[in-house]
Amino acid sequence: MKVLVIGATGGTGRIAVKKLLARGDEVTAFARNPADVKETSERLKVAKGDARDAASLDAALAGQDAVLCAFGPRSLKKDDLQEALMKNLVPAMQKRGVKRIVNLSALGAGDSAAAAGVLFAIFRATLLRHVYADKNRAEPLLLSSGLDFVNVRPGRLLDAPARGGVKATMNAKEIKPEMTREDLAEFMVGQLSSDTWVKKSPIIGY
Repeated sequence: MKVLVIGATGGTGRIAVKKLLARGDEVTAFARNPADVKETSERLKVAKGDARDAASLDAALAGQDAVLCAFGPRSLKKDDLQEALMKNLVPAMQKRGVKRIVNLSALGAGDSAAAAGVLFAIFRATLLRHVYADKNRAEPLLLSSGLDFVNVRPGRLLDAPARGGVKATMNAKEIKPEMTREDLAEFMVGQLSSDTWVKKSPIIGY
C-alpha cells in the first residue's frame, strides 16, 4: 500500500512511519522540514509541504492509496491549523480519488465531549479550549466528506512502551481512556486495511 503520512515528524507520526515500513508499505512522509524525518528506507519518500499549502498537499497525494494523518496542534494558543489542514486535504483527496484516511483526533472532540468525564471537561474548557475549538471546526469537514475515514479518538497519550490489548468502542465508559503512542500508531496503521470502523469515530484505550 502507498501511504501518505501527515504529521510524520510528530510523536505518533514517527512511530507510524516505522510501522508502515516494517510491514512493507511505500511511505511518503509529509513534513515542513524534510530534515526532521530521521527514518531511512528505499520505500520512504519525503514530501516538503505545509498544512496551509493546498498545492503541496495535492502534489503529495498523487499516486497514494491512503492517508494516515497524525497531525496535532503545535501550541495551546488560538489557531486554525487543523481546520486549515482539513479544508485543503479533503478536496485534494476527493480530486485525486484517494478514499481511505485514518485521522488522529482526541477523546472530547465532537460528539464524544460528554463522554470525556468531569475532570477532563475542565481541562478542555480551560487549558485546551483553543485546541478543541480547532478540532471541532476541523472534524465536521472530514465527517461530511464522503471519504472512507476512521476518525480515531484516544484519551491521554503516554510516551511509554506498547502494552497491547487496545480496545475500541463508541462508549468511553467501557475503557480506561489512555493510550501509549506505540499502541496508538499500531491501531491507526491497522485501520488502513480494516473496515470495522470505517466512517466512525472510535474511542480507544485499554
